[in-house]
Amino acid sequence: MTVLGDILMVAGTLLAIVAIWGVVELVQMARSVRGLSDRLALDLPPLMAKADWTLDAVGAAVARADGVVAQIEEVSDRVSTTTRAAQDFVEGPVAAVSGAADGVRRWMGILLGRRF
Repeated sequence: MTVLGDILMVAGTLLAIVAIWGVVELVQMARSVRGLSDRLALDLPPLMAKADWTLDAVGAAVARADGVVAQIEEVSDRVSTTTRAAQDFVEGPVAAVSGAADGVRRWMGILLGRRF
């Protein structure tokens, strides 16, 4: 039984050492978490303020871009309207001249006895 007792003694000692090591690691981890928490308490408010300022700046930039796009759409509409007016202005006389030329061609065909 002394051998079994010695084995149990060594196993118990090793178990106690592992338990003490685990407690030491747990204490170190708790200190690390506390330090992280303290750093976050110091660093997080300025970081949130910077994020808020950045979001405000992005919002202002988007609003400016929206204004520019609206102006571009307005100019595009004006150009389209002007182009249609110019096209109608040019097409009207061209259609009249074309119709007149077609009429002259037909009368010439009738007078000359040919079909064009």
